[in-house]
Amino acid sequence: MHGHVPAPPQPRPAATALVVIVRVIFVSVTLLSLGILSWITMLRIAILRRRPLDWALFWGTCVLVVFALVEFGTGPDDEPGTLGYIALAVLFTLAAGVTTHYLIVDIGHYRAVSAVRAASGVPTAAPLPYGPPPYGYVPPQPPAYPQPQILPQPPLPQPPHSQRIDRVRAELDELSDYLRKEQGR
Repeated sequence: MHGHVPAPPQPRPAATALVVIVRVIFVSVTLLSLGILSWITMLRIAILRRRPLDWALFWGTCVLVVFALVEFGTGPDDEPGTLGYIALAVLFTLAAGVTTHYLIVDIGHYRAVSAVRAASGVPTAAPLPYGPPPYGYVPPQPPAYPQPQILPQPPLPQPPHSQRIDRVRAELDELSDYLRKEQGR
């Protein structure tokens, strides 16, 4: 196949409002659960960046949350022991640490994505889905790819006319006449 194949379409950048709403949701989940659901935020970071360190931090957070919940579930009934206070401190530290880590990583990630898009010429602001475009907005033009040039094909060479073909053709005509006569009876 000749010609230029267009590149796959780039994903549209997330709207700023959507990014902020997602940040507020993940920070709220972590803080309002007092660190118990901090593993959800760490899972978001690990999926977003796909780095081994982020996955290790996610699993470490899971282990710490399970440790704290097990300690609270098996501790003494009348008065919390030292391990209970340690588990509570771990959860509070997770809530603060995961929130801070998430905000730093998420903001940095979207800044890097915006910088890459700006360097590659991809528009960084998503076009408005409804209504008229904002004043001065020029929609991006698709790149002009050269059209493949169609060259005329030379005619196929005709095989030489032979006597054998004439003989086969004559025999087929005779056979055809014979079959018509047989069907006509």
